[in-house]
Amino acid sequence: MSANLRLYISAVYAFDHVLKMSKPVAFNRKAPCAGWTGKDVYEHGMGNLAMIKSFATSGKAPKSTPKFGADPLAAWVKLRDQTLESLDHAHVLEAIAKDPFGPGFGSMPMDALVGFMAADLAPHVWDMARTAKVDERLDAVLVKHTLATWKTLPEDILRMPGMMAAAVKPAAGSDAQTKMLNFLGREV
Repeated sequence: MSANLRLYISAVYAFDHVLKMSKPVAFNRKAPCAGWTGKDVYEHGMGNLAMIKSFATSGKAPKSTPKFGADPLAAWVKLRDQTLESLDHAHVLEAIAKDPFGPGFGSMPMDALVGFMAADLAPHVWDMARTAKVDERLDAVLVKHTLATWKTLPEDILRMPGMMAAAVKPAAGSDAQTKMLNFLGREV
């Protein structure tokens, strides 16, 4: 198993854990992402799973993204299991994902895509936990990977509309998780 796949599985199960602790009211609350609710964070997480599953099985982007339904936890668990199963095949991480972020970014090995999507999901685990008012602690290795991954993007891409808000200056003595979240524009 690659390091990126381990990180992705860690992020997926962290989101899973938060969903299991969340009460239904959390989906209607305002989330830390500007203009998002818990439902939006959930749908983004589902989109993350759908993207990985589709690229792992077809090499292409999904035709659509999952929407919030009557039983969000059951839908998450089903797609989680399908996605992780799609990654559990010889050479899938060596396959090339064709333009997962558009032609401007190009194609990449599935292993790299899985690593990036782990870094995408990690702050949304925190977003959902904050929205649901449950334990917000993230795995330290995942936090380090997430910050390092997002720092590889040029500022104009990282801060473009629909991406991350402006960085927040961390308070003196902030821990690694707070620094990562602040870098990604979250007030902690």
